[in-house]
Amino acid sequence: MRVHTAVNGTVWWTAPAYEERALERARLEAEAEAAEQEAAAERRRERAAAADRRRRAAEQRALDRQAELEERHNEMQRLAGFFRRTGLDFTAWDAFTQLVRSASGKAIVYGEQSPRYGNGLLVHARHRDIEAGYTLAAVVCPDPHVLSHWPEKLDILVPDHTWLARIRTVARVPLRVAVLDPRTGRRTFERIPPAPVYRPGPDRPG
Repeated sequence: MRVHTAVNGTVWWTAPAYEERALERARLEAEAEAAEQEAAAERRRERAAAADRRRRAAEQRALDRQAELEERHNEMQRLAGFFRRTGLDFTAWDAFTQLVRSASGKAIVYGEQSPRYGNGLLVHARHRDIEAGYTLAAVVCPDPHVLSHWPEKLDILVPDHTWLARIRTVARVPLRVAVLDPRTGRRTFERIPPAPVYRPGPDRPG
């Protein structure tokens, strides 16, 4: 037993076992407080890291969006002459492109307008799960005058049914035409047989 006297004369006694217990309790409380402070600091670090990730993700999305807009602008500039010739506009072109991708089920890219194919826009495609290169799959809105010698297995893509009448009159080989109407969102496939060729018969004596 130990005797303690305060400055005001108060006297109390403690036993070593009680002192050890008090010291142990103080040590545990100090460790618990240190652990809580470390946990709080870790939470602050995690919040700061999460905020930084969100900031960097937002910056990357903004950069991606800007690059997408620039790419779209360049594509629209490249296709301006094609739009004037075919009567398509930017909104219709976006819908038409979605229909092309949906109808083909393939990855596609648009090439240049080809004089060989009636100034139509070339469509190159490949299977989505194959890394092989793109191949010519179709032509968008070719001038009908070239259809008299059109490759039989090369599809034609048009944005409405008004093109079909012109195509029917000039086809010299069987044609497969995909009508992808951006206004209605509908798609149909037409098999166009060769147009009959008129051959005058021999003159008969009058």
